[in-house]
Amino acid sequence: MSKIDIVLDATMLDTFMMCQAKFNYRFNHNYVTPDKAKPLDRGTLIHVGMETYYKALKDGKDWHNAVDAMTTEVQVESSGNTSLEPSETKRVVDVLLETTERWRESDLRMEILAVEEPFIYLLHEDDSMRLSMMGKIDLLVNFEVYKELPVDHKSYDRDFPVHRKTNQFQNYAYATKSNYLLVNRIGFQTSIKPEIKHKRIPLCYDPLILEQWKQNVIRWARMYLDCALEDSWPLNDTSCDKFNRLCEYYQVCDASGNEAKVYKLTTLYNVGEPWDVSKSLGKREKK
Repeated sequence: MSKIDIVLDATMLDTFMMCQAKFNYRFNHNYVTPDKAKPLDRGTLIHVGMETYYKALKDGKDWHNAVDAMTTEVQVESSGNTSLEPSETKRVVDVLLETTERWRESDLRMEILAVEEPFIYLLHEDDSMRLSMMGKIDLLVNFEVYKELPVDHKSYDRDFPVHRKTNQFQNYAYATKSNYLLVNRIGFQTSIKPEIKHKRIPLCYDPLILEQWKQNVIRWARMYLDCALEDSWPLNDTSCDKFNRLCEYYQVCDASGNEAKVYKLTTLYNVGEPWDVSKSLGKREKK
């Protein structure tokens, strides 16, 4: 029997762990809600700004030119989106100016290795499967004693603890073989000083915790393989309503009988583009 190649990213893994039926609809059949494309949200604009800023610094531009490039790119990206109010774009620019000023000295001491860098690596191989994980890291730097330190940008409105045991963060740490990850938290609060709301939170990963993550992912991958081979994708009813938000496929799963489910899928959803992070992969591969 030939080995089966399985390639996952953190979003796919999170979805499969949440509900196998949801994974099937979203990633196997590409069913998406027919809503109009969402306007560029603040988080997207923050990432656009951060990418432009750090690429400019990496290319040797001085700090002021990097900031100017950042603000210009954010305004250009949002200008064609009439659903995004000018006041919202201005707020994003103001927050970006705050956080870049807050970390100006630190950023100028960093050696920027990569910005928005895709990766893929082999996590596990056995007689039945080859399991690869992929993703894209916001920022990779050498900084003081930290080598190849992954950095992830996260904007937020309300403060809450940052935990290291997310698939995304552990995937980044494993991919870069780093014992640390830095979460660059960018706050939108208006009543808190920039030096308090813009935080850089270090997360630590020892070999045991990463090995635990690896073994857990392997177990889930085996369950994924079983589902794929049997073409059977169980419902997880506890995930239908999370935090008072219905799953986008609730109407399908709530339908009685397969014919009714197929009818709802074909009438209430569109077939979108396949989820394919690998389109941008190829720059950075680790085995």
